[in-house]
Amino acid sequence: MTYGVDMQEMRAYILDKFQKEGDFDFLQEGELEAMVDAMLAADAAYMEPLPEDGEYDDDAAYEALYADLQQRFPAYKMYAMRLSEDYLDFAEEYLVSVDAIEWD
Repeated sequence: MTYGVDMQEMRAYILDKFQKEGDFDFLQEGELEAMVDAMLAADAAYMEPLPEDGEYDDDAAYEALYADLQQRFPAYKMYAMRLSEDYLDFAEEYLVSVDAIEWD
């Protein structure tokens, strides 16, 4: 998912949104960062190769993120749904802010 997008800037944006939201302040130091990195990696893996129709399927991406978080962070399985949903919202906000996505 690097299609002209500064991934470090996107990571910083998403992490900042999670931190300002404050819903995951109970996580140990470094865990939120590790989870954001995991979601970025899972999202990128979902996008390679780009689906044949070129469309990003939010539901399929969500399922991939959700499953990956549950597997990588079993102690936080109950939070994987919310983390995945928030990540997708924050990623979309970032991509819109840098004109990296188009709406049909």
